[in-house]
Amino acid sequence: MKYLLEECFSRELQVLTGMFGREQIAADFPRLNEIHQCTEKMWRDYVKRLPGRSVRYLLIAEAPPWSPPGRRPEYVLDPASRSRTLMRALRRAFLSPALSMGLDGDQALGEFAEQGLLVVDSIPFAMNYLNSRSKPQYGTLVGLTVHSYLRKKLLSSSLSFSPKMRIAFSVKKNAVAIMKALGPQLVLEKAKFVLIPEQIGVNEAGYPDADKLRCIYGLEPKAE
Repeated sequence: MKYLLEECFSRELQVLTGMFGREQIAADFPRLNEIHQCTEKMWRDYVKRLPGRSVRYLLIAEAPPWSPPGRRPEYVLDPASRSRTLMRALRRAFLSPALSMGLDGDQALGEFAEQGLLVVDSIPFAMNYLNSRSKPQYGTLVGLTVHSYLRKKLLSSSLSFSPKMRIAFSVKKNAVAIMKALGPQLVLEKAKFVLIPEQIGVNEAGYPDADKLRCIYGLEPKAE
């Protein structure tokens, strides 16, 4: 059986196999495909909530988290997913403390969309990359997927991008690999957006940080 991921990202899959080993990828691949299909639908559903499909704030993440078979995939744009580190940081950055505590997942996503926030992953494979980001293959993988997945996804979704759109990253080594692959800018149609290390929105421990994101996006502190 040939899976969607294999059809669309065969070169990228070869690099992924070099990172994790043939046996692990063979065992995990049906689940990777399930997560991909599920999260892609959630992403498209969220895009429809953006007023005019216009993006003012772009958050470049790494990949959906791995989850074992039989469970609903976790995903930051899934209203039913538990609030992980990235979602908590986005809530504190974009919502007032009262709203951050009071809104359920669907309502919070609605607020994000209303403000023009879009989250996009740079890798289509939902692997655990924590111990693999220092491998040479990681940079090679991101160098491929930033074009075949991230840019292609943004350009093929009838989105419009504010000329003043601000970009942040949620994973430091992923951001460094993207900047190495793209150079100093992300080009979307005729628009060019500068990419610099100061857009990496994580704290010293490497976790997404609300204060950093608020600064990158030029957001005012939210009142109580």
